[in-house]
Amino acid sequence: MAVKRKVIRSNVMGFCMGVKAVMGKVDKQIIHEDSNNLYTYGPLIHNPQVIEKLRLQGVESIESPSDADGGTIIIRAHGIHPEDRKKFAENGYKIVEGTCPRVLRSQKTVTRYSEDGWFIVIVGDKGHGEVKAIVGCAKKYAVILTESEAEALKFPEKTLVIAQTTLSQAEYDTICQILIRRDSSVKIIKSICPATSQRQDSLKELTAEVDAVIVIGGKNSANTKRLHLSALKEGLPSWHVESVEDLPEEIFKYETIGITAGASTPDWMIDRIEAALSGSAISQEHLLKGY
Repeated sequence: MAVKRKVIRSNVMGFCMGVKAVMGKVDKQIIHEDSNNLYTYGPLIHNPQVIEKLRLQGVESIESPSDADGGTIIIRAHGIHPEDRKKFAENGYKIVEGTCPRVLRSQKTVTRYSEDGWFIVIVGDKGHGEVKAIVGCAKKYAVILTESEAEALKFPEKTLVIAQTTLSQAEYDTICQILIRRDSSVKIIKSICPATSQRQDSLKELTAEVDAVIVIGGKNSANTKRLHLSALKEGLPSWHVESVEDLPEEIFKYETIGITAGASTPDWMIDRIEAALSGSAISQEHLLKGY
């Protein structure tokens, strides 16, 4: 007999404020402005399906002004290194600002303190676009992510600590506690996006109601990876998937399934996966149409 499944959504999931805003700006450019020679600075968000959809609409990703012959460049929510912004402007590109306001605030904070001679400790992933954008505003800095790096770091008396906005609050708190123990004069900036913590808290509430969890989002999305790890830490079977095709056969044996999604996951992708899990006749029809 087939298992009758119930699918429960996390209360906080999907596009964050910054991603939703920049996606809206891209849509506006495509529909109401000029979609010719329209580019994004690097992949707009960490979601391969969305990037492919944009590519089919004529929107390409570039990293340097020399990658194209001019046009309109949309800055992603992660922000841009100040020198790269300057180069695009000097090469005649029209710049559409898509940087998340919280990232812009972090950049302005780092710029101000750097000009006053402070050493900047950025807690985050060195390869992440946001961290690269913040690094570009610092004069003397270090980027760390682990407890061992915090223990080994050498830093002066005037040191400011700031985090990648999508880092988990628990990770950041642990690093800050180590640095404060070593020197209580370090200045800590509260830079974690509230949506990050809300997403984690909502997931924890969800795990109390379900038998298993599906985490939806790009495999290259740091915040989605953290959601998956959090689900596993709660002791539940959990899978990180990008699309319906990624759903494991094993998930269909559970009666109550929770779903959550990273900050770069669009509603239509969440809808598709919910439909596949629940077996909704209406949603399955949408799936066949590829909406």
